[in-house]
Amino acid sequence: MAAGNPFEQLTGPCKVYIAPYGEPVPEINIMPAGNWVLLGSTDGDQKIKHGAKTTTFKDNDHQGPVKVIRHEEDIDVKFKVVDLSMENYAYIIHNVSKITSGLTSVVPVTYKRMPLKRGATLFEYAMLFRGPTASPYGIYPGMYVFPRCVNVSEPETTWGKNQRVALEVGMQILEDDAQTEDDQMGWLIVQA
Repeated sequence: MAAGNPFEQLTGPCKVYIAPYGEPVPEINIMPAGNWVLLGSTDGDQKIKHGAKTTTFKDNDHQGPVKVIRHEEDIDVKFKVVDLSMENYAYIIHNVSKITSGLTSVVPVTYKRMPLKRGATLFEYAMLFRGPTASPYGIYPGMYVFPRCVNVSEPETTWGKNQRVALEVGMQILEDDAQTEDDQMGWLIVQA
């Protein structure tokens, strides 16, 4: 499998990490540390859509188009995350700082509480989409790096008799002026 043609191997689930916007990105062969939090593993297909709007130009000397420019560009990432803790659920819904802990009064047990209202403010994160075998050059790691993104989806929790609890997530990538022009919407890096 390692000697196969590029992108012919099965890559399996990814692990999704998030951190506050501006967190330094780890090397491809180093596990994320610092403020990076493992959001969970993906289940099913993961989709990274490179959307765009183009304008076509024609002139009087040609019957067909002579130039096309891309005047809008989007990157949307959709995935289903499993292995959810209350804190990871909060990161997806709004922010982990909204979780409160306490102790019941009648029969003392500890609890964690999270409001479900998301509010108007979207929290910005950096996100890593890491796969242990995501390189097209062999059984090597690879990762998408998104230095600035927000959750624009309508997260939908899936509960089922024969499946793990999963939460569908959709992230919109924002341009990050702190990066070089080519990397402002992120980059893909794989071990070769």
